[in-house]
Amino acid sequence: MSLSGAGTMSLSIALPAIMADLNVPEAQLQWISSAFALTNGCFLLLAGRLADVYGRKMVFVVGISWNALWNLVGGWMNNTAGLVVTRALAGVGSAACIPAGIGIIAATFSGRTRSSAFAAFSAGGPIGGGLGLIVGGLLTAYTSASWRAALWCFGGVAFAVAVAGYLVVVPDRHLDTDRRVDWIGAAIITIGLVLLQFSISDAESASNGWKTGYIIALLVLSVLMIAAFFVWEHYVETRTTRPPLMRLGLWTRARGKLAATYLVGGICWMGFTSMFFNATLFYQQVQMTGTIGAMLRFIPCCVSGLLCNVLVAKVIHLVPGQTLICIGIAATGLANVFFAIAPRDAIYWGLPFNAMWMVVLGADFLMAVGSVFVSTLALPEEQSVAGAVFQTLVQLGGALGLAFVGVVQTTIARKEQRTGVDHVTALLHGLRGGFWFGAGAAFTAGIIALVVLRGMGTYGGKTKEGSETETEKSISVEEVVEKRGEERV
Repeated sequence: MSLSGAGTMSLSIALPAIMADLNVPEAQLQWISSAFALTNGCFLLLAGRLADVYGRKMVFVVGISWNALWNLVGGWMNNTAGLVVTRALAGVGSAACIPAGIGIIAATFSGRTRSSAFAAFSAGGPIGGGLGLIVGGLLTAYTSASWRAALWCFGGVAFAVAVAGYLVVVPDRHLDTDRRVDWIGAAIITIGLVLLQFSISDAESASNGWKTGYIIALLVLSVLMIAAFFVWEHYVETRTTRPPLMRLGLWTRARGKLAATYLVGGICWMGFTSMFFNATLFYQQVQMTGTIGAMLRFIPCCVSGLLCNVLVAKVIHLVPGQTLICIGIAATGLANVFFAIAPRDAIYWGLPFNAMWMVVLGADFLMAVGSVFVSTLALPEEQSVAGAVFQTLVQLGGALGLAFVGVVQTTIARKEQRTGVDHVTALLHGLRGGFWFGAGAAFTAGIIALVVLRGMGTYGGKTKEGSETETEKSISVEEVVEKRGEERV
């Protein structure tokens, strides 16, 4: 999780340097970041199933090694196409190790220990992102290799993690005894997600934007393929003896609360991801802070993210999950509002600083609590798949958020420029529109969580006998057990 965030953010802060070094056209610059997110989000579900079948430890080690390899190779690329391809291949490795890691945690730990482990896992996102910004900014600014040094640095760290995983991670438990893989379903959903995320990512740089013919065609085709995947999985689950790639029961458990958690994660991530993107532009193109100045302004995100996950590990057995999720999402929404109302010459220690430390609360509270909730309601042999579904919705939400924000920003900025406003002022107004969109997305997720996730309960509390257990107050243990038994049959 940390390496995924670190690799992405180290290149995000170095995009101006990459653009100058490789003569990247401005319209293609986004693909250096989008390529990784594209494959990372689209291969999660298949990787989760492979981890549950062939071994989470093996898939984790292979995935992180694959990521490391293509990080190192990417540092030697001398053209845009080569760098984009290596970033896409690195994303496949990240997609393999994330659900495998979730499955390892769920299968290895229980009770409060599991809650603490998931909190530590979720902390990897902000910590890795913060380290990526700091290390990437320093290496880009002060080494002769520039942005290439960042790729080589995190590639080497990834290889070290792969070795540590091989030596330290315990042997696999609770794997699915039926090792058949629904390759047809895997092909349908992977292709559908690739087409969806590609069309979303490429829409802004297409000749006619969202009105471009191939963008419309790919969007329609991707939606049809995703719908076909659910139909196919229902057929496999009810009419054949083969195990489905994803049990449809994952969307109906806990009276729909599990599906609501997926939805809340995707919508919240629209506001979270878009704010990071907008804040980078606000610092570097509106306030003209430069690469190092922008990097330093993101440090509170890293510190706050670490403290948030420590807090979650301490209170998740005391405070209902719904309360933690709603507080975090509200903080992310307010962070977007602070940037939306910040003036062009805003002092950093005012609204921007408070937005920086607040924005990660939504991501950290949601990911930590959501991961525990998902693992609690998932069967032992489907832990990686269940985690992969959650991660896929989150990744898709982030991609959609960036696409929608791009439309909002471009529309407002062009309208402002037609009235004679200077470029920086027009950009600022466009960014404000993007921040308001992010706030709206976060608050929408918060309303859904407030209404649907009622009675989510606490996790990892102590029983009268002193043993650790996970409780879900409005969902009886008998119901979950019965549901799991039905799905096994």
